[in-house]
Amino acid sequence: MTNIVQFPNKEEIFPPIPRHRVFYLGYRYVGGMCCQDVQNIYLKRKGILHGNRYWAIITYDKYNNYCSLELEECDEDDVIEMIDMFDLDSFPSIKTLRSMGWRGKIKNKANLFFSLSNDPDYLKRNQNIIDIDGARS
Repeated sequence: MTNIVQFPNKEEIFPPIPRHRVFYLGYRYVGGMCCQDVQNIYLKRKGILHGNRYWAIITYDKYNNYCSLELEECDEDDVIEMIDMFDLDSFPSIKTLRSMGWRGKIKNKANLFFSLSNDPDYLKRNQNIIDIDGARS
């Protein structure tokens, strides 16, 4: 007779949620070819409504006394897609998002492979991913 030992499921341990709610993500270029402007993009952690936390992408309008403008708002599980939609210069790592207080789930890893290809934590966890050329990454 064998004894079966059950181990508890490994749960992801999140860092504590920081006190500040607005985090710098990067910049993007807006406008036409001849009159482009640099727009700084920030991620804002909003409140919890009916058990779901909401996040927003904001910027500060320099032509209107630096008032904040909310560009997009989403649920916690859609934050990665929302950030990817804005074509930032560099995509934040999952570890950085976790330190900002993001507790969402990654819905589709296949679509995010190119965005996360420079993330060292993601590469460490997925060392067995084979590139198109057949070499291990």
